[in-house]
Amino acid sequence: MKAKIESPYMNTAETLDYLRICRKTLYNWIGQGIVTVYKIGNANRFKRSELDDALRPVKPIM
Repeated sequence: MKAKIESPYMNTAETLDYLRICRKTLYNWIGQGIVTVYKIGNANRFKRSELDDALRPVKPIM
């Protein structure tokens, strides 16, 4: 049996489900530079590790 290899990239539907946001919010975040979108062929792809990093809370410097 072959092991399933998980791609580091997600399509738009997977990204919306992963982040639990609506399409409008995702495209607002792209416009604000919070999320990076990659064009692969004619499809938009989002890198899971970058989504995790972008949404990780930042600790204030004291």
